[in-house]
Amino acid sequence: MAKKFAPRQLTLSVGILVICILIAVALSSWKETPEKEREPDPVPLVDSIILEPQSLQLTINSQGVVSPSIETTMVSEVSGVVKSVSTAFVSGGVFKKGDVLARIDDSDYQVSLSQAEASLAASTARLQEESARAEAEKKSWLKSGKKLDAAPALLLRTPYVAEARANVKAAEAQLRKAQRDLERTQIKAPYDGMVKERTLNLGQFVMAGSQAGSIFSVDKAEIRLPVKSSDLAFIAMPAPVKLTQRFGLQEVKWNAELTRAEGVVDDRSRMHYVVAEVTDPYGLNATIPQTPLKSGSFAQAAITGKSLDGLFRLPRNAIYGDGKVLIIDENSTVQFRSINLIYSDNTAVFVNGGLKSGDRICLTPLSLPIEGMKVRIKGELLTAETIDRPDAA
Repeated sequence: MAKKFAPRQLTLSVGILVICILIAVALSSWKETPEKEREPDPVPLVDSIILEPQSLQLTINSQGVVSPSIETTMVSEVSGVVKSVSTAFVSGGVFKKGDVLARIDDSDYQVSLSQAEASLAASTARLQEESARAEAEKKSWLKSGKKLDAAPALLLRTPYVAEARANVKAAEAQLRKAQRDLERTQIKAPYDGMVKERTLNLGQFVMAGSQAGSIFSVDKAEIRLPVKSSDLAFIAMPAPVKLTQRFGLQEVKWNAELTRAEGVVDDRSRMHYVVAEVTDPYGLNATIPQTPLKSGSFAQAAITGKSLDGLFRLPRNAIYGDGKVLIIDENSTVQFRSINLIYSDNTAVFVNGGLKSGDRICLTPLSLPIEGMKVRIKGELLTAETIDRPDAA
């Protein structure tokens, strides 16, 4: 019985196998053939600029603290009780040259002046008396028929006259001292200025040499500005300086002038220092009210440097670490070119060597640039005026 059904089972198995093969072939034909990935273009796309010579008015930026051109510590030159204090002798008070800021009780100094005047009067009278006696003795000696050269000095009262004359000189010196001491009871301003602080008060006893206060001049202010040694070569004095301070949303500017360079270099920062002067920083003589440039405040400074011609301006990202740029020739291949850097700011560098007008510079940084490699220039060529635009690419 088994032998009878063997061919039928074989036929059935072969049929099932054929059906499976057909299904597998059909399924495989329905699968889409994947697209072949597009190979990247081996020629990089770059931005470029055609060089044109430019003139550059250099500006050196710095910052510093405003200080008065003259600051003085006032002291009492005599001892005594402070009798009066000027209303201007307070912090921030403004005064003129010669104004009396404080007075010390001068009663004792008036007495000393009277005594000196009396002493001078007595010494002068004594000199006149001795001079008259000497003249009388001289006439008597000559009447006797003797020569004046043979007369003894004591007889002619020469030593007494000299002593009286010396006493007069001493009395005159004492009188001048008494007059100066009396004048020094008034503490006067030596120049037009402003009070920084006052340390004496009404009724206080002060000794000679005691500090009375601190004042400073207001005709000029100074600001000490650090500059790099490389920038110092581009500064010619005198040079205009623009000072800027910001008060919230308000920005205030003052005109200043660079007047001198200090003769030393900071031993820690290795910076050079130049000094700018501002006239009338508090605006006391201005016809239009202005914001004062206060002593001790911080200000930004823009120093107008020398004017240079024939420079080429490049963005910083066009410079490679070894001080070279990539030139794109007429065959759209790149070549390295060494440059001579003259000046740089926050966005660009300026060169005057190694390049010429009409050279095309590659602006796109390349990771592994090789001389002779091909590049493609992106869109319209940029110009020197557009290299800082964010949409330049």
